[in-house]
Amino acid sequence: MSKFEHISVLRNELVAAMILTEGSLVVDCTAGGGGHTAEILKLIGKSGKVLAFDRDITAIKVLNERFHTELAEGRIEIIHGKFSSLRDNLESRQLLGKINAVCADIGVSSPQLDEGERGFSFSKDGPLDMRMDQSQKISAADLVNFGTEAELLRIFREYGEDPQAKPIVRAILKQRSIKPVTRTLELADLVAATVRYKERSRKHPATKVFQALRIAVNAELDELSLLLQTLPEVVRPGGRVAIISFHSLEDRLVKLGFRELSEGKRALIDRHLPVTARQLARLEERQFCIIKPFPLVPSEEELSLNPRSRSAKLRVIERLDEGV
Repeated sequence: MSKFEHISVLRNELVAAMILTEGSLVVDCTAGGGGHTAEILKLIGKSGKVLAFDRDITAIKVLNERFHTELAEGRIEIIHGKFSSLRDNLESRQLLGKINAVCADIGVSSPQLDEGERGFSFSKDGPLDMRMDQSQKISAADLVNFGTEAELLRIFREYGEDPQAKPIVRAILKQRSIKPVTRTLELADLVAATVRYKERSRKHPATKVFQALRIAVNAELDELSLLLQTLPEVVRPGGRVAIISFHSLEDRLVKLGFRELSEGKRALIDRHLPVTARQLARLEERQFCIIKPFPLVPSEEELSLNPRSRSAKLRVIERLDEGV
């Protein structure tokens, strides 16, 4: 087996939420090491099928190795692709609107964090990379060394919500004028030497900077938005969508996206604005319903076994039957 070992977060809760039966057709948008995929395959039986997506070529290799028997049986198809490729992949297979369930486990995986050479971790030395899809051109080093001051400020403020963005960017600009910043520990040490917080935090000072760069390099929020927009074309009536997010930016996007799908455009309208009954009816094109108003979070038992699951949130929606 490859190094791509990963503990699937909220595994039982996610699989149960999709209400899978024999013969279900399922899309796993972030198959990773195959933890969720394996559980899905157990429930959908010999007549079901999983389309397992991942943008990480290392994960694709692991999935091909792990599910070689299921591949031969035609029970799984493994696709190297990101969220924005989902619609085209399904359309080419004539599967739009036929999917019983869609799941996604958003964000970086443990293998990506634990392998220093991938450049995601501020605690392990490696090249400043952070590309989930190693075939793409732009890396974190490219952004750090060639991004403008305005661009870096936007990234750290918008994607990292870092109040120390300005001094961090100034320190980066100064350092890169002398020598390019190319290593993870080099950037982490530079940030740690720059920031000044009134209260000591358990988090490393570079946590938000690394999060922001990772999101920017992989266009994670744009990809998630595209996935949410695609769901009405993908899921059949009665089908479900289950998404696990790991930080507030992701969860906010999923929450608002699900709300819009369940309430129509009405969810975006200020209640104080004058709107006619006809206009309101047009805005209330409900396509999904939210299963629970609040997200599911890991149990105390799971937290003790996998501390990295502490920020995970699972949200679920269901496609309404036609005419509802």
